[in-house]
Amino acid sequence: MMRPTLEDVARHAGVSRATVSRVVRGDVGVAGETAAKVSAAVAKLGYVPNASARSLATGRSNTLAMVVPEPDGRVFSDPFFGLAVAGINAGLSGTDMQLVMVFASRPDRSGAVVDFLLEGRVAGAIIVSHHRSDGLVAAAASLPIPTVFLGAPLLRTSDRRAYFVDTDNTAGARLAAERMMATGVRRPATVAGPLDMAAALDRMTGFADPFEAAGLEVAVAHGDYTRESGARAAAELLDRDPTIDGIFAASDLMAQGVMDTLHDRNIPIGDQVKVIGFDDFEAAAQTHPPLTTIVNPAVELGRQATLMVLNLVEGRDTPSPVILPVELHVRQSG
Repeated sequence: MMRPTLEDVARHAGVSRATVSRVVRGDVGVAGETAAKVSAAVAKLGYVPNASARSLATGRSNTLAMVVPEPDGRVFSDPFFGLAVAGINAGLSGTDMQLVMVFASRPDRSGAVVDFLLEGRVAGAIIVSHHRSDGLVAAAASLPIPTVFLGAPLLRTSDRRAYFVDTDNTAGARLAAERMMATGVRRPATVAGPLDMAAALDRMTGFADPFEAAGLEVAVAHGDYTRESGARAAAELLDRDPTIDGIFAASDLMAQGVMDTLHDRNIPIGDQVKVIGFDDFEAAAQTHPPLTTIVNPAVELGRQATLMVLNLVEGRDTPSPVILPVELHVRQSG
């Protein structure tokens, strides 16, 4: 069965194609009786406006891009990305906007991604999990479309003001440190994320500062937010200092890797070594023992980033940054 067209609705309602187009767009200048006839024809025929045609007519795309500069394997294995997409879709609810995902998994792909964004196919972009080394922060300064970062970017003084939403990473890591200090940890360590990500730096310093204020040094190793890197970093830390009695991992996946290493070495988790993660995704309650962790509101981050970019698209006043609060979920690991 052929999909009804604007012309079909116009013939059925006995009005011009232009009048139907105005009613479908929500133009309040159409007389009430005429608008009612058009609306009845739309309902009877099951007409659905063509988004592409509407974009051409208005000169504005109805598409947002979610740009992810991470390897494909991490995108599909880390729950954060799926939850962020769910939040973005929630933010798009009730709009005519659609979402496309753009992957920039290698540094040499950032130029192609920027070219795509410059072609006018999208009304705005949300850049997720960016690194300073991927070039997208600097490139965003040249984009003529509204751009929002999900996660604070590492900015140079020459960069323009950036719009972003983020979790209060520093406060979350401080909660982890305070919990460990309260439970008697005196040889603390952290598995931090990559140094070219603002979240990694904030979580590392937020954890270290309370211990250093108490005269205790924090050992540091780095991972890339994967479970495997957490296991390697934990092994490195324990090889350097077998007396470590508390490890804060900057993500739940890395915390699971830390626990893998502790299990392999028959080190009791929660007794001999406390472990705290950062995310509180579903798997955190299913580890052995269940993982103490900081809540990272990934769905709400995605929703807030979407609201921010839609405000920018519509030219509305848009406060930035939006920083979401955190809380600690205590379980047996820490």
